[in-house]
Amino acid sequence: GPDHMCRQPSTLELSPDEQLAAEETFKLYCKPVELCNVIQKRALDNPAFLQRCLHYMIQASRKKRIQLTVSLSRGTNTDHNIFPLYVLLATPTSDSIPLEGHSPIYRFSRACLLTSFTEFASKDHNKATFTIPDVKNIATSRACNLSIILIRCDSEGQVGENNCSGDHVEASALRKLEGKCFWGKIPINLLGSSLENCVTLNLGHTVELASTVTMNPSFLEPKFLEQDSCLTFCSHKVDATGSYQLQVGISVQEAGARDMSESPYNSYSYSDVPPSSLPHIIRLRAGNVIFNFKYYNNTMQKTEVTEDFACAFCLVKCGSYKGLGCHLNSTHDLFHFEFWISEECQAVNVSLKADAWKMELVGKGVDPRHQTFSYCSRLKMRRRRSLATVENISPVHPHIMDSVSPEDAQAGSSKDEFVQREDDNNSVAPDSAEHDHSLNGSNLTPPTVLEFGKTRKLSAERSDPRK
Repeated sequence: GPDHMCRQPSTLELSPDEQLAAEETFKLYCKPVELCNVIQKRALDNPAFLQRCLHYMIQASRKKRIQLTVSLSRGTNTDHNIFPLYVLLATPTSDSIPLEGHSPIYRFSRACLLTSFTEFASKDHNKATFTIPDVKNIATSRACNLSIILIRCDSEGQVGENNCSGDHVEASALRKLEGKCFWGKIPINLLGSSLENCVTLNLGHTVELASTVTMNPSFLEPKFLEQDSCLTFCSHKVDATGSYQLQVGISVQEAGARDMSESPYNSYSYSDVPPSSLPHIIRLRAGNVIFNFKYYNNTMQKTEVTEDFACAFCLVKCGSYKGLGCHLNSTHDLFHFEFWISEECQAVNVSLKADAWKMELVGKGVDPRHQTFSYCSRLKMRRRRSLATVENISPVHPHIMDSVSPEDAQAGSSKDEFVQREDDNNSVAPDSAEHDHSLNGSNLTPPTVLEFGKTRKLSAERSDPRK
């Protein structure tokens, strides 16, 4: 139960010899820790894999992302001539210098269409949803330049609902938005500063925020740079009067909030915790894992607590409790792990595998480092296989010619050259009948080896054009 997993049992009364034997069994945990330290030190310069590329690490980072839902309430917006309203998540281009009277050139990847207030739940297009990085990375990542842009165009520049897929507007259809409009923006970094001190967001709860946006008259100029959807606003082409304000509601929730609510550990009630201590207690509980190391025939245990779902052996952060289980079973398979999660704690029982600690058979008083170590190289095995393949090829019987002087051989080289073809394993000579007769009737010494340079030259001159 939870008490057995989360609390250390009472110390057994042992004799001095039993205490010494118990400490010796606990020392078996030290060797894998030393091995992990050596492997980690070697992996700093040349890692076998990147920790962030593991599947459970990617899932954990995605669940930490923030989902923003933008909507308008009828009670806070008295002006009913605010639809259709286009909502974009955009960022200014880094290579653009805004001209006088122009806004920066914004690049966007998604645009949504709002046609009604959030009270009309039966109608479509009453909210826009976007996903941004988690709160901790908003200030340090490129997301700090993101902005939620609101655009209301005139009637002649509207995009029909046929160009929408759900609440998503096709980028190609936004070319029709060129013309007079009203626009405003909400910087994401302002939302990030409001969410940093929000405690309930870490518990999977939804946070409701409100923002007042000033809609200024302008002229929308769509630009498509390098196949990216870009737009800018010009205030010189329209009258600068007539701006108005919108009360925008923003619902914020972590992407993995549904999975968090299913975990017993996250269903812990903080009703008895004072409000002043609530943020501190939540941060202490987040990612804490209790490791119970069993030893001395599992009758004794020592407890260690790690943060951020870190491994107790190598201190690698695993992102989630599920990821920690994958890491332990795949990396530290010398031990047996038992996982337990409840409202009180997330715990792991660690015990030694009896069959994994068998000693090697070494003679008494013999240093294992002086024993013969056998090593088989795969490179030599491949070389042996290649040599065996060459030996299995049927040999080509050479034609033996009468030995002549180098001058005569050079003069008659045009008559006695050989041509090797792909469809015949034998060499074909012009006077093959005479040479076959000489082969059968004489026992001559083997001829000298032909020069490789001449052989390459002849084969190049008489090569088959089909090759």
